[in-house]
Amino acid sequence: MSSLRPKPFRGDVVAAGVVVLATLVWTVVVRFAAWEDGVQLAVAVAAWGFVAAMAILAPLEGEAPRAYQSVLYVASIVLFVDVVAQLSFVLGSGALQSSGTATWALAAIAAYALGFAVRRNSAVCTLVGSLAAAGAVLAAVDWIFSPDGVPTFRWVLAALTVVFGVLAIGQRDRRPRHGVALIEVAGSAVLAIAGTFVAGIVFGDADVGTAPSAGWGWELLMLAAGFGLIAYSSVDRQPGPAYLGVLNLVAFTLLTLLDDSSPTFLGWPLVLALMAAFLLTIGLRPTTPAPPAPDVDAPEPPPLPLR
Repeated sequence: MSSLRPKPFRGDVVAAGVVVLATLVWTVVVRFAAWEDGVQLAVAVAAWGFVAAMAILAPLEGEAPRAYQSVLYVASIVLFVDVVAQLSFVLGSGALQSSGTATWALAAIAAYALGFAVRRNSAVCTLVGSLAAAGAVLAAVDWIFSPDGVPTFRWVLAALTVVFGVLAIGQRDRRPRHGVALIEVAGSAVLAIAGTFVAGIVFGDADVGTAPSAGWGWELLMLAAGFGLIAYSSVDRQPGPAYLGVLNLVAFTLLTLLDDSSPTFLGWPLVLALMAAFLLTIGLRPTTPAPPAPDVDAPEPPPLPLR
């Protein structure tokens, strides 16, 4: 196994080779889809086992993994997705063709990714694992309850937003990089809610929802998420949450634009105007100059003698 342990000074080359290998495997999956399921599974397991061994054996030199190690972790997850998909075909359930299959498949991917997040302190694995876990929850709800329409999933996404938001705040001081990953998942959940409304309004699909507007409660959630993500990004100086915050604000604006009601300054325009006026008034209010320091007129201390 020592031969599979990447040397740190060659880590970048190993990571590049792993990316090419993962691309090759998925190209083979797509191009040779007619192969027997067992053969596809064997290829997937061999490639995943090879990369996973390197990812596990790569020595962790500091508190956080180096860039090449993060590439190894993510590549092993990408190949593990292929393993799970091919295993579902072998079991006769088909890759993600039913909510039950999607539940255990996404749960397995989440557990694998979060294993690297915990054992190797990998923030990117926290992001990937949390997204997979959220998908597993949605699939489980569909599998167990078979809800009629999208509204149930919007409430589940809202609950996931709260859960991941609380987890992000809890990790913000102890493991800030993981806190950023979790807050990005929370913002993505709100963005997914906005996507269901936009799809329903644009396409008019009864399965998506044909409400003329999202309703002020959902719009308030998007607005609060947008402002909160930008604030989180500004305080912690992390760009990722800011991008998601802007996307949520764009979604909020788009939903108000697609609202069937006649345009008026009442409602959100008035609320936003009052908020902007309040904040700008506080920020631009006149200030009283600070009093001089008590020792401003004190003579300078004599220079220290040479020794």
